[in-house]
Amino acid sequence: MLVFAAEENERIQYILEQLLGHQLGLNFKVTDNLSYFLASKATRINYANDIIEGVINIPAINILYESDIRPQKIEVFEDENWFKLFFKAAPIKLPDFKVETSYLPFDLLAASFFLLSRYEEYWVEPRDEHNRFKADSSIAYKNNFLKFPLIEHWLEEFKKKALKVYPSLTFKSHHYTALNTIDIDFAYKYKGRSKFNLFKKYVGSVLRFKPDIKIFEAQTRDPYDTYDYILDIASKKNIQTIFFFLLSDKGNYDTNINPKSPEAIELYNRLAESANCGIHPSYKASIDSKILAEEFDIFTDIIGKKPNLSRYHFLKLKLPESFNNLIKLGIESDYTLCYADQVGFRASTCRPFKGFDLHKNRSINLWLYSPCLMDVSLKNYLKLRPQEAINEIKIMREVTLKHKGKFISIWHNSSFDSSEDWKDWDKVYESIFD
Repeated sequence: MLVFAAEENERIQYILEQLLGHQLGLNFKVTDNLSYFLASKATRINYANDIIEGVINIPAINILYESDIRPQKIEVFEDENWFKLFFKAAPIKLPDFKVETSYLPFDLLAASFFLLSRYEEYWVEPRDEHNRFKADSSIAYKNNFLKFPLIEHWLEEFKKKALKVYPSLTFKSHHYTALNTIDIDFAYKYKGRSKFNLFKKYVGSVLRFKPDIKIFEAQTRDPYDTYDYILDIASKKNIQTIFFFLLSDKGNYDTNINPKSPEAIELYNRLAESANCGIHPSYKASIDSKILAEEFDIFTDIIGKKPNLSRYHFLKLKLPESFNNLIKLGIESDYTLCYADQVGFRASTCRPFKGFDLHKNRSINLWLYSPCLMDVSLKNYLKLRPQEAINEIKIMREVTLKHKGKFISIWHNSSFDSSEDWKDWDKVYESIFD
């Protein structure tokens, strides 16, 4: 595929690689030589505002030719075919072409770049109490497409336009897959904790008017020791599971057991024998590269190999620093791009994609996997009852299935303790495999 653009730059190269290369499986080349483009017999895309007969025409706005970050005034339109679109082209009357010609009504490349690069997360306010970008601040939430993988839908429409001009084109096939991901924020409820920490835990339960006298009783089985159950369900359905280890016991938001304790080491090694495992960088590690490196080394010492998967604790990110810090350590894939307070596709895609650093204006070597729902979001933020959560999961799974994406959910090993209001949430967990 030969693409004509006024210039070749990092932004254009990035979005073409994600859409044409990764998503559609097409080889492409960019040229700014119009004479060369017009003379070519290749399949062609004209990324410009002047329409060329016999090719695919995509109107161009400025965002892909900029190198800075600036607030964008975006108006989203309903469309019968494209569902939702923005960066719309000015209305024109198409000429009476002698050969088949396709014309898109909006800048597909710029709109997709805006969504995948997480452009709005660099400047849109307000943030929540953890300085996280809020779902209701996003263009997707405000315009009712958060629960819809818009980019995959756009690409299906683009293929129709492309095949009108080039009927012999073939595209990459995608298949629906599910991925079960588990965050271990608390390896155990009681096991492996010091007497002092257990006493603090009891005081906390009293202050919440729910005294936990089990803290002082001998436990036959720790309530958070649900690992065999988690693995067994996923194994029966032949679905891959990834565990993410929180390797910190310091601070108000990082209260796991000591990662160097015998109990933690035994558990993490056992899980690493039967599942993929990654690092779950702590609350402070999302903004402190030194702490992140220390936790990276702890994982390496325990498991005997370096982690290559990551998801930040609390889904806490600072773009682009949080991603760049992972890359420096050799992390290859991150699974953080999910909203804490809503269900949906944070980057409007249900397939993995490469990240982009808007500060340095370049693609980054990190694959981003975007979960579409989390147990805590369903129960604590959205206040759903178990059956309501099951219904919500079904909706998200079916839309991912329709678009042949990767259905990724986030669970916690601690989310099955009925004494902490998780009664019947095992049924919700099991529903993700139906």
